Amino acid sequence: MRNIDLSARVAWGEARSEGLTGLQAVLNVMANRAKDRRWPSSLAGVATQPWQFSAYNENDPNRAKLEAVTDDDPNFAQAVELAARAVRGELEDVTGGATHYHSKYISPPFWTKDATVTARIGDHIFYSGVA
Repeated sequence: MRNIDLSARVAWGEARSEGLTGLQAVLNVMANRAKDRRWPSSLAGVATQPWQFSAYNENDPNRAKLEAVTDDDPNFAQAVELAARAVRGELEDVTGGATHYHSKYISPPFWTKDATVTARIGDHIFYSGVA
């Protein structure tokens, strides 16, 4: 349950306004990282790794929101269902194998230099091949 709960909370914190596909995409990034030996092998480990998902950063205003959200929020309930599918390995990857993303409203971070854009979903740009 920890893998489902924590990954759903972080996905909700990152993409609650991005619809079902946006939530799924963030969970896909977590799942893709969990398969890569550079990151923890669980969704919870990936989701809560320091400075990886801004909504989980202690100084981010979304942190308190994602810790307090309940299943009464329909977007969070969707995130929980998607996270459960991700844990079971049943969540289709809509990101093209992305391990990173950022908001389209910011300048591309340094790590995008040699990376490949794999998808644009909602307000996020997704990448693979990040060194």
